[in-house]
Amino acid sequence: MSANPCPVYAYLLDGLGGGREIGWKEVNEWQASEGILWLVGRPSGGETQRWLRRSSALPQEALESMLSTTNNRPRCMTFRQGTLLTLLGMNQSRQTSDEELTSISIWIDSHRLIAMRSAPTHSFEDIRNSLQPGEGPTRPDDILSHAVQRIIARLEPLVLKLGRDVDDLEDAILLDQKTHVQQELIALRHRLIILRRQLVPQHEALSMLQQRRSWINETNRQVLQETQGRLQHQINDLDSTRERAVLMQDEITNNQNTKLNETMKIVAVFTAYLMPLNTITSLLGTNIEGIPFQAGSEHAYGFTLELLLLVFVMGVSFFIFKKKKWFD
Repeated sequence: MSANPCPVYAYLLDGLGGGREIGWKEVNEWQASEGILWLVGRPSGGETQRWLRRSSALPQEALESMLSTTNNRPRCMTFRQGTLLTLLGMNQSRQTSDEELTSISIWIDSHRLIAMRSAPTHSFEDIRNSLQPGEGPTRPDDILSHAVQRIIARLEPLVLKLGRDVDDLEDAILLDQKTHVQQELIALRHRLIILRRQLVPQHEALSMLQQRRSWINETNRQVLQETQGRLQHQINDLDSTRERAVLMQDEITNNQNTKLNETMKIVAVFTAYLMPLNTITSLLGTNIEGIPFQAGSEHAYGFTLELLLLVFVMGVSFFIFKKKKWFD
């Protein structure tokens, strides 16, 4: 139906594992008695929008959610006519890390499955290819369980990559504590927080999907449960990775504070060490009568005596500081 990088296509499934691709004319004329309709489109497509608004008979709330071009929050909504499931999947054409995930809205009832995504994903392509040898889905919930399984499985490399990024930063710190990874670590923590915030509602949506619909057969229910468990492992991995990133940042902060404290200690010790000398020289340098060792007085060796006094005070101060271990 479309050669776009984010293609639009529709299939009429025969219920035996096979199916044939159909065009918009047959989609518009489709009746439930003809077989199972499986349509994958994009919200910005003109034909898709016209068919959804005129012929799909979807509830208004579900219709607006499926036509939304922004990333929807993962959720599961049940209507009298069917169920709307919104998930986040890998964006296969992402340009930046901010576009790693794209929303996928799936409407499913007893006779059809309609999926909308704004960016290309491989999750539906895998199912599409299985129709050729006649090994494809036979029921709408077959399509749903296989699609959800592939969507969650394709998130795993992203979770693993974030863990490896934390490993690389940790290795860099161990090899050279002076290396500057603060900004990279902050950016990585930000990505971990966002991804976890996206996956937790996805886990809740899958749980709600299994609880609310009785038309999901036992086999597909087990597939969804296993997929939900796999998603929980991904969330646990994200939590573990985030905790490691927090510990690394705390360690970096502690190292910086330790270096700062050492510098301030040196400054404080030398300030205290020189303070008696400053006091003596300040007193002897005042411009009033009667100050000892003034020029022109009977003390010809006043300057020498003053230097000896300062050396004596420095020696006493050094002895006191050393005894109190302030130099350690």
